[in-house]
Amino acid sequence: MAEEFHRLLREHRTRRRWSQESLALEAEVSARHVSYLETGKARPSREMVLRLARVLDLALRDRNSLLVSAGFAAVYPTTPLGGAALEPVDRAVDRLLAQQEPYGAVLIDRSWNLLRANAGARRLFATFLAGGESAVGITSNLVRAMLHPDGLRPYIVNWAELVAVLHERIERELLARPSDEAQRSLLAELRSYPEVHPFASVSPTTSAPVAVLHLRRGDLELRLVTLLTTIGTPIDVTVQELTIESFFPADRDTERWFRADRGGHS
Repeated sequence: MAEEFHRLLREHRTRRRWSQESLALEAEVSARHVSYLETGKARPSREMVLRLARVLDLALRDRNSLLVSAGFAAVYPTTPLGGAALEPVDRAVDRLLAQQEPYGAVLIDRSWNLLRANAGARRLFATFLAGGESAVGITSNLVRAMLHPDGLRPYIVNWAELVAVLHERIERELLARPSDEAQRSLLAELRSYPEVHPFASVSPTTSAPVAVLHLRRGDLELRLVTLLTTIGTPIDVTVQELTIESFFPADRDTERWFRADRGGHS
């Protein structure tokens, strides 16, 4: 178990391209002590593990892993969404999703799994995606919903730009949490999709200040920009890993479509 702590600490430090001296300075300990911790010559206290995790700006899930690897109990809970302890968070999330109407908004976890969607998002998916069991599987994850061949892919006009942006975002998230197997699996799945590989390593090229999701189906064209909302002061793993992705119209035609009172979709 101790060897696991040494390895994790070294990996977290080197991933940030810090020297042992830099980490020691930030943690207010000697460089020799950091060296001893990484080689197993010294055993960390619980307080030292938490200090190093804080200085390294580790996610709460990774802080728990570092504690466990050093022989201590995890301190940050992982509370199921919908549980009594997270009732205030549940209410805040529901309010944000409702306030986003008539535009779309979804709640996702760290692996982009779709946890909740407001009426605007459900209408958007229903307009561009066919029904059935396959659609349910695709729309259960936002990456699949957008980039899977049976998802929004056939309707995305600016495919190369969007793939480059999303691939870079997921790569960046994995770089911050290299031990996250769920995130690694998602990235591997994304790279397996047809038409992804040629654009995955290309820098996005756009004259706009933000990336735009441009969809076209028949005569219908929608242009959307997204905003991300996270909880600023989490002390629970589940809460820290929640993100609300809100879709806003990038032009007046898209705004009119969302605001239109339609009872059905073609």
